[in-house]
Amino acid sequence: MIRVREWGGVTGFLMGRSMGPYVPYTVHAFLVGNTLIDTGAVHAREDFMHALAGRPVGAVINTHHHEDHIGNNTPVRQVFGAKVYAPEESLPFIADPDKLGLRFYQRVVWGCPDPSEASPLGASIELPGHVFQVIHTPGHSPDHVCLLEPDKGWLFTGDLFCGRTVRYLRRDEDFELILSSLKKLCTFDFSTIFCGLKGRVENGSQALEAKIKSMEELKVRVMDLHRAGCSRREIRKRVLGREGAMYYLTAAHFSKQHMVDSILNQE
Repeated sequence: MIRVREWGGVTGFLMGRSMGPYVPYTVHAFLVGNTLIDTGAVHAREDFMHALAGRPVGAVINTHHHEDHIGNNTPVRQVFGAKVYAPEESLPFIADPDKLGLRFYQRVVWGCPDPSEASPLGASIELPGHVFQVIHTPGHSPDHVCLLEPDKGWLFTGDLFCGRTVRYLRRDEDFELILSSLKKLCTFDFSTIFCGLKGRVENGSQALEAKIKSMEELKVRVMDLHRAGCSRREIRKRVLGREGAMYYLTAAHFSKQHMVDSILNQE
C-alpha cells in the first residue's frame, strides 16, 4: 500500500504492507527537492519504487537505522544512483542488517533490508536546493537524528515525535531521553513537522509543546502512584489501562508497561 501527497515542496509517501484489507502499521518517507528522507520498508518496495519513478532522487538521508526507515536504500541507490547518508552509529546496521536482530513481527510487517553503503552525516548537510541541520535526538534509538530545513521552517522528526500523546513505548526506548530530545527541538525555529508516523503536522512548535506537556503529566501521575506504594502493574492499569492490540501484535515489544517501567527506571 502507498499513498502519495504533495505538501508545497515536500512529497510524502505513506506506505505499509497490505494484509488483505488490513495494513497493520504505516510509515512515511519524504522527498524534498531531490533528497529522500528515509526509504520506508522492504514489503512496500514495489509500490514505493513505482511511486518514485520519474522523480529526481539524488540523495538519501536516513534518520536512524530501523528497518522501516532504511528498507529501500539499496534499490534507490541502484535505480537512481543516489548517495545515502546516515548517522555514524547507524552505519553498521545499514551495512549488515542482520545486526538489527529483527523479531518475527518486524520481518512480517516490514521485512529485512538489504545491505547498503552509506556515508556518515555531519552537523549539517548541503544538498541541491536545501541545507539541513542535523540534530542528534536519541531516545527512540541511540543514533536517531532530526533534520531541520531552517529556510523553510521544516523539521523532519523521524520516529521521535509520533503524535501529541504517547501510550506505548518500545522495549529499547528511553522515556527520559525522548523527553530531553523533544525539549532540545523546542530551542529551534520551525513551523511544520514532518513525522514518520503522522506525516505533515502544522503548527509544529505547538504540537511539540503539547507532546512534552503530555509526557510530563504522565510522568507526574506515574511517580505519584509509585510514591503511594502502587506496584508497576497497578500503575500501568490505573494510568494507561489494559494492554491493547500493539502489545499483542508485537509480542510485547511495544507495551504500556514499558512506558511505566522506563519512567520508574530513571529513579
